[in-house]
Amino acid sequence: MVGMTVGLVILAGAITLFAKISFSGLENTRRVQLNEQLRSTLNLIHKDIQRAGYVDASDGATGVADVDVVTMSLFGSIVIGGANDCITYSYDFDGNNIQDAGEIFGFRLNGGAIERDTSAATCGIGGGGWEDFTDSGVTITALTFSDARSSEYEVSRDGNDNGACDSGETCLARRIIDVVISGHVAQEDPNDASTLVVTLRDEIKVKNDRYYTVP
Repeated sequence: MVGMTVGLVILAGAITLFAKISFSGLENTRRVQLNEQLRSTLNLIHKDIQRAGYVDASDGATGVADVDVVTMSLFGSIVIGGANDCITYSYDFDGNNIQDAGEIFGFRLNGGAIERDTSAATCGIGGGGWEDFTDSGVTITALTFSDARSSEYEVSRDGNDNGACDSGETCLARRIIDVVISGHVAQEDPNDASTLVVTLRDEIKVKNDRYYTVP
């Protein structure tokens, strides 16, 4: 009897240890999978926003100065809307040096998914171009954009040279967009303390500085 009791105690301990190891392994697997899915989403957002302001400035019929000031102004705009959970931007996708309707792109959070629009995106209500592009197995709980670290400089020679962007002057905008994304496995309850939530942050330095004339 004593031997059986000791054996049962040892067996119970082994089962408990095995359960803990299995749970820990499962949690690590969930974390890795969730992290990979959120990271791939963030990478796509990063690469596309980074292109904002691109324009084919090789058109010999237009002076370089005109292209920089006028065309870059059209393609250089970045708008953060909604509750900072939506962003729109543009670039010369087809390289024809013209602002086409289909060259305004965007990302937004809607209904637990991140949506992408590649056709005249707007952060306002409506718009038929928004489509989910995040994995259905993941619920996105937060998506925020911030341009608090962007900066603007006066660069026109005919300005007052005080560094500020005054009316009629040509300015240069250098943009840094900070992005935060959070999510969990779709089947889990966000109110359950055991639900694993992963949060990733990224800094996007827009490659194409924006030249524009202040109205």
